Amino acid sequence: MKRILVFAMCAVLLLTAVAAPCFAGEVIDGVVVTVNHKPIFRSDWDEGVCYELFMQHKPLAQMSDADRIITLQRLIDRQLLLAQMADTGYLQPSEEELQNDVVKLRSQVPEGQNNENWEKLLAGYDLSDQLLRKHLRAEFQVMNFVEVRLRPNIHVPPDEVEAYYRNQLLPDLEKAGGKIIAFADVEPRIRELLTQEHMNELLDAWLHNLRQQAEIRSSVPLPALHAPVEAPRVSGAY
Repeated sequence: MKRILVFAMCAVLLLTAVAAPCFAGEVIDGVVVTVNHKPIFRSDWDEGVCYELFMQHKPLAQMSDADRIITLQRLIDRQLLLAQMADTGYLQPSEEELQNDVVKLRSQVPEGQNNENWEKLLAGYDLSDQLLRKHLRAEFQVMNFVEVRLRPNIHVPPDEVEAYYRNQLLPDLEKAGGKIIAFADVEPRIRELLTQEHMNELLDAWLHNLRQQAEIRSSVPLPALHAPVEAPRVSGAY
């Protein structure tokens, strides 16, 4: 799906991109990748890296080359999925859903208990409440689209659910010394877990096909571009 044009200076550009922190100092913007002639800018990339590290609770100082490349690959995949939507406003989350996600994120860190500290935390990642919501909205939309497209294709047979209970859950409980849970009590949760695993497999295959069919030109070497990459996981929660 993807045909990559690696320019002569790609190695130099990669080193420059990796060395530059998110929005630190003056950054000259420019096109890093085009996906079917639609650009992904350096500023999109930098902002995406900051958002990804924030969501992982990983300090910017610990940013690695792999963090930047994985983020760029995800931006490419998101562009490919968005292109499959007939309407750009399709399956957008409600403001209530966004607010619930922000509240959940704030509950996970001490700084979230205070507005001033929360804003300082975001600023430390070159983010703001508005930028955070923009990324959450994009994740919601893509995951909602994936759910609508892929979930109807998934059928988890009863024997697969039972096999997971016998071969995975029970041994894990015994190893941990936990109380044995009746199959009937966990059957719906196991079925949903297996459904999401199958959806992730379908998503990987779908993205791989989309990449093979697309025209992708990158000024940055993307070694895993032709192979399935770590796509956003379907978790029922971008």
